[in-house]
Amino acid sequence: VWSDIYDRLAELVTEHRSTLIFVNTRRLAERVTHHLDERLREPLGLHAVAAHHGSLSPQIRLGAEERLKTGQTRAVVATASLELGIDVGTVDLVCQIGSPRAIAVCLQRVGRSGHWIGAVPKARLFATTRHELIECAALIRAIRSGDLDRLEIPPAPLDILAQQIVAAAATQDWREQDLFDLCRRAFPYRDLDREAFDAVVRMQADGI
Repeated sequence: VWSDIYDRLAELVTEHRSTLIFVNTRRLAERVTHHLDERLREPLGLHAVAAHHGSLSPQIRLGAEERLKTGQTRAVVATASLELGIDVGTVDLVCQIGSPRAIAVCLQRVGRSGHWIGAVPKARLFATTRHELIECAALIRAIRSGDLDRLEIPPAPLDILAQQIVAAAATQDWREQDLFDLCRRAFPYRDLDREAFDAVVRMQADGI
C-alpha cells in the first residue's frame, strides 16, 4: 500500500505547483520525504521535496519554507509544525497521510491551500488502514455537513489542579484558603470541594 501512496503523491506533486503533505509523526515525515525524493529527483531535480518538523533546526525549517514559497521546492512533508501561523506562500494542494484525528485539525491543514481570490482549498486524504479509512470518511462527512469537534470539559480534573497549585506556589506565598478561592474562580472548579483541594495539597506536600 505504501508504494501506491508514494506513486500517487509523486503524481500529484508533478501536477501542481506547490503541495503540502501532512503526516502525524516526525519519523513518517522523513520516510515520506525520502521516498518522494527518489521518485521526483529525476523529473523535478534536486530539492524537489523537503521535510519540516520540530526535530529539525530552525534554519532547515526556514529554508524549506522559503524554497516552497519561491517555487524551488515543489512539496514539503510536514507534521503539525506547518499547521499554523507560517507563511509558505501559495499552496495548490494539501495531502494528508493517515487520519488527522480531529475535524478542526483537518480543516486547518486543508485551509493552508487556495489562498487567493476565487480559489477553493483542495486536499487529498490517504488512509493507510481500514480504521483510518472509516475515520477519514467520517471527517469528510462531518466537514460537508458543517459539524465541528465536540468539546468535553471534564469537571474539576485533579491532575490539572495539582499542576496549577505548583505553578501558583512557585511564584508567591499563599494562604490555603486564598489559593482555594482562586481555584474555584475557574469554571471547571466552580464546584470543587475543600476536601478534594486539601487532599491534592497534602499529596504534593507529603508525596504519594
